Amino acid sequence: MLVAAAQYCASNNIEENQKIVDFLVSKASAEDAEFVCLPECANLIAKDKQELRYKAEPETHSPSLEKIRQLAKKFNITISIGSLMLKDANSDKILNRGYLITNDGAIQAYYDKIHMFDANVGDGKIYRESEDFNAGNKIVTCKTHIGHIGLSICYDIRFPKMYRKMAQSGAQIITSPAAFTAKTGKAHWHILQRARAIETGCFMIAAAQSGTHADGRQTYGHALIVNPWGKIIAEANTSKTHQLVLAKIDLNEVVTARNAIGAWKTD
Repeated sequence: MLVAAAQYCASNNIEENQKIVDFLVSKASAEDAEFVCLPECANLIAKDKQELRYKAEPETHSPSLEKIRQLAKKFNITISIGSLMLKDANSDKILNRGYLITNDGAIQAYYDKIHMFDANVGDGKIYRESEDFNAGNKIVTCKTHIGHIGLSICYDIRFPKMYRKMAQSGAQIITSPAAFTAKTGKAHWHILQRARAIETGCFMIAAAQSGTHADGRQTYGHALIVNPWGKIIAEANTSKTHQLVLAKIDLNEVVTARNAIGAWKTD
């Protein structure tokens, strides 16, 4: 099965971001990919908190979600929407919510980011996601026609027990969409994705934001696909902002890796 991880630089213009997604999904389809993964903040990276609250899309009717559902159906392709910035209908905070869309355009699962990025990594910005976002509280995996898929988002990658639980629930592929900072990405991105693959015996598909955004944030890029043995089998060229990385995966490798090393079975 051919899978794809997208990399691009989302702006504070939702319509422009939709055009980028349209281009990348159509390109994945042209390459005969069966599964394409989009990064965190797929629809919007705002210039500040005020703009985020204004431009975040309605939870109950997101134009970006509807557009991507149409693309899945049009191109007969399964899509992981890394996450969308959505207004929470039940509070004044924002949802960082990922979706799994089947090739008929149906929403098969959704996941709200559990771990909030509250950090000072020394890049000149202070990150306090818990002030603006409602955290999720449920680990999500889903059986699909292409395999058993686990959903995570960005900062979750630093919490290995979450991934172990997904593997124990039967996940074969785990999506790890991100808007990793350039500083932490350079130090930690590759090793964290490889570690989670090794620990779980899963394929990791890590779509990524890359470039300088409206808020001045610089994201690391390097979209990755990692096999269950921890080998990077595809990686984005960071000199190109809007691109896909593609790799053929065989879910039998999950069985082989897990039979070889059974650490994923225990807590």
